[in-house]
Amino acid sequence: MAAIARLLYSSYSSASTFFHNDSYSISSQTFSRPLNSKTRASSLKFQPNDQGFWLAKDRDNLDIEKMETGEKIQEIHCTSEYDKGLQLSQEKLVIAHFSARHYKYNLIIKRFMEERCKISSEVNFLHVMANDSEKIRQLCRRENIEKIPYFVFYKKMENIHEEEGFQPEKLVSNILYYGHDAFSPVVQLQSGEDLEKLIKVHKIDHKLIVVNVGMRQCIPCVKIYPSVLKLASQMADRVVFARMNADENDSCMKMLREIDVSRVPAFLFLKNGELCGRYIGSCASSLIREIMKLRADQTITALQRKHSIL
Repeated sequence: MAAIARLLYSSYSSASTFFHNDSYSISSQTFSRPLNSKTRASSLKFQPNDQGFWLAKDRDNLDIEKMETGEKIQEIHCTSEYDKGLQLSQEKLVIAHFSARHYKYNLIIKRFMEERCKISSEVNFLHVMANDSEKIRQLCRRENIEKIPYFVFYKKMENIHEEEGFQPEKLVSNILYYGHDAFSPVVQLQSGEDLEKLIKVHKIDHKLIVVNVGMRQCIPCVKIYPSVLKLASQMADRVVFARMNADENDSCMKMLREIDVSRVPAFLFLKNGELCGRYIGSCASSLIREIMKLRADQTITALQRKHSIL
C-alpha cells in the first residue's frame, strides 16, 4: 500500500485538480462525518398521544390492509423481531421503515418497498407500525423515533444512515449508495491493496481509471452516485469506475491521507498507473467534462505513439 501511495503522490504535483463547491472538508487528523441527512417529513401535523409518541394527525384517516410478512419485507411487532431481522440479513442492506397505521402515504411507501425488492436481492425492509402496541412503542423509544415516516439504514447491524420523510428519488439514491450489488459496474475497493491490484490490471489495456472517493454520511456523495453508476455502464469499454469510502477502514483512511485527499466526494483519475487529475464535487456534468477531456488526451497520446512507431 505504501508503494501505491508513493506512486500516486509523486504524480500528484503534475495532475490537474478541478474543484466544485458542493463538497465536504475532511480533517487532517481524522475523517469527520457530517450530520445525518434529515429530510423534512411531509407537511402533516403531529401531536403526542397518551404514551408520548408523536403520531400524524391526518384528516383523511385512510386505512390500508396490513402488509404481508415476506422474506424481504418483514412486519415487526416487537423489539426481539426487529433485532432478529437485522441479524438474519447478514451482509445485506436493511432499511427499517417506521410509520403509523393511519398514515395516508403507507400504500405508496409499501409499493415503493416492493418495487425495490424486485429490483435488488441485496436489500431487506423492516416495516414498523409505531402505534400498534406498547411493545412497538418501546422499540420506537429505544431507537429515538419521534416522527413518521422515518427510515433507518443498517449494514451488519450498524446504523449507517437515517432519513426523515418520504422522497422516493432520494431514497433510491441512498439505497444505491449504501447497498451492495454483486453485478454493479463500479468496482468496490476495500483497501489500498485493492486499488494497487486494479491499477496493475489496467496497465495492460491502458483504460482510464476513475476512483470515486466518498464517506458514509456525505450527502453530496449520495447525490452523485446514481450518475456514477450510469456512467460506469455507458463507458464500460473505455473507462473503469471504482469506489472507495474514506471511512471504510484504517487502510483506506491512511492511503487517502497520504495522497492528500481532503474533501469528498473526490474523483481520482489514473492512467497507466499515474494520477493524472482529480475532480472535487458532485456535479455530474462537470465530472463528465473532466472524463471526456482526459479521454481526448489519451486518444491523442495513443495516436502519437502509433505515429512514432510507423
